[in-house]
Amino acid sequence: MRNLLVIAIIAFAPPATARDFTIDGHLIDRCLAINDETPMRCVGRQADACVDRNDGGPNMVVSACLENELAFWDAFLNRTYARVLDRAHAEQSMDIGYAPDQLTNAVRAMQRSWLSYRDATCDHELARAMPFGSAAGPAINRCLMRETARQVFQLIDIERSYRQ
Repeated sequence: MRNLLVIAIIAFAPPATARDFTIDGHLIDRCLAINDETPMRCVGRQADACVDRNDGGPNMVVSACLENELAFWDAFLNRTYARVLDRAHAEQSMDIGYAPDQLTNAVRAMQRSWLSYRDATCDHELARAMPFGSAAGPAINRCLMRETARQVFQLIDIERSYRQ
């Protein structure tokens, strides 16, 4: 009898729905276009939409959504960093007052220092979340996403400061 009950529950259970953890980078770009003065308003909005689309859910859903938006900001960071390096190289090539690779080395050193800062900041947030166990994934991913986006905006400001 027990086996029949299990079979009946399985047979009549609603089908599992697939989760959609995608992030729409175009919506982040549109948000940035209208929030030029306050770009941090755009950070995390797509992750929040992803969580809502998946009916909230456990921390693993939140973490997956944050991780996917983090991937967007990480790719944005890498593109922006490459442009800043290019600008630094061009500027130091135009002016004989710079030592060889002075600006590009400074940009690289700045980025390495930022990585250390980001890691220490997010390690602290992770340590605070650890007593709650499952909150660790969302805590680290939210921190990495936020700090990566902040660095994108910092690098954009630096890029704008170079001669055109």
